Amino acid sequence: MLTWTAQGRSVVKPRNDSFTAGDKVLWRQNEDRFRLARIPDGVLAAVSDGAGGAGLFCGPWAETLVTRLPRTPIAGVKGLNQWMDGFCLSFRADYAERSKATPARHSKFIREGSFATLVAGWLALRQGRVSLRWLGYGDSQMMVFDRTGRLPVLAASYPATLAALDRAPFLLNWKDLPREASLHGGQIDLPERATVVLASDGIGQYLLLRTLASLGKPPGEFLRLAGGDSKLGQAARAHRAGPAPCVSSELAALRDSLKSDQSFAARVRVLNDRGLLANDDATLIMIDVDFARSR
Repeated sequence: MLTWTAQGRSVVKPRNDSFTAGDKVLWRQNEDRFRLARIPDGVLAAVSDGAGGAGLFCGPWAETLVTRLPRTPIAGVKGLNQWMDGFCLSFRADYAERSKATPARHSKFIREGSFATLVAGWLALRQGRVSLRWLGYGDSQMMVFDRTGRLPVLAASYPATLAALDRAPFLLNWKDLPREASLHGGQIDLPERATVVLASDGIGQYLLLRTLASLGKPPGEFLRLAGGDSKLGQAARAHRAGPAPCVSSELAALRDSLKSDQSFAARVRVLNDRGLLANDDATLIMIDVDFARSR
């Protein structure tokens, strides 16, 4: 018998900042978006992180990406481009109209566009196995934990290297063709007990670094990163500084926090206060798959 649970939450960064617009003080909004939806024999899950440091309307663009995702997997850069062709021009027209009253914003939108990551997974029961088809563009993360043993084991991860997380990612933009070299994807047959995680970069990096720090012998790439001065390197040192974490406990704490927006926001704030999680919007999806075969 197959059972699975799927939960997701998204919250604005714990130490939010404000800016002035005329005589008003405005607080920055969460530009992450996520989606969980039923598909035939399974679940569609997706996270998109609107990159607010450039362009305009990145949150709405992230919303468009996740809500427009088809219920069948997208195959390759050709399929990605054909899918985006279906809504890029309408998005441009809609938000160009909304910004035309402010010429500077309108010009910035037309010139720079809108930027967002995308990581998506299609989970479906096929021939007695749960199969995960996935794609990733940018630095939002996907992880698969194998829970068949005594302790969870990281069985798959995207981006595949810490070095990829430590450099600026290429992002999807309605005004640009997607780059084949920046699109990643694949298919994974899940173990009989598994947890699939999709996350925006901050909280995804947190969970990945906790997992690597838990190993008796962390990989060389993790140790080299911890010796550097980048933000991710500083985070790696923070994860190494304390006692070795327990991955099972980390997953359980995150899973429990997804019961409400308030509990997830509280968990994000605690981790940020401890220096283990960047001050960023946080979006997390966890899907637990448990396959009990009849005997």
